[in-house]
Amino acid sequence: MTHESPASQIAELQARLIRQLEQTGLRLVSAAGEVELVRMEEADAAVHFRLIEENRQHLREWLGWLDVTVQAENLREFIAEARSRTRDEGAIEWAIHHRGQPVGVISFHEIEWSARLASIGYWLAKPATGRGLATAALRTVVAFAFETLGLKTVRARIAPGNVRSAALVRRLGFRVVGVIERGEELYGRMVAHEVFELENPSG
Repeated sequence: MTHESPASQIAELQARLIRQLEQTGLRLVSAAGEVELVRMEEADAAVHFRLIEENRQHLREWLGWLDVTVQAENLREFIAEARSRTRDEGAIEWAIHHRGQPVGVISFHEIEWSARLASIGYWLAKPATGRGLATAALRTVVAFAFETLGLKTVRARIAPGNVRSAALVRRLGFRVVGVIERGEELYGRMVAHEVFELENPSG
């Protein structure tokens, strides 16, 4: 892509995503088969809302959207909005499945096409933590970003106190590249975000 214009590079990257969407539905499987990542549909809202309800206290520590997700319809609207932005903005919400059951979510919040950069987020239900599932899911998404789409960078924003999440991205080689002092308002308190990035070794 180095000999193409910026506009044609962006068009090529978007075309790669659209091909994957049309050919595979963006379904991904980890190398060892521990997890399967399935693009979320509006029909999944009720099941995933129950998962959120069962883990609300666990998730509330570091996720700021719990108070606006109080019924399945809120989640359905969020999924629909994300699906509408997949083709143009690269927004993808994957359900993390383990042994056929949803155990969490991993997502591209968006892809900055001109920078070839995907911003990611993720969460797991409490019973699914500590079993390597988040690592498998993240490694799978990184491989998709780099090897399939040809992106240059994957980025995650993590509050400094979120030690487990920071340890997860560090295991895969992410490094801190900056700090956003006012990263997010989290239930009445402002928290900073460390910005972690992983570069595609192929450039």
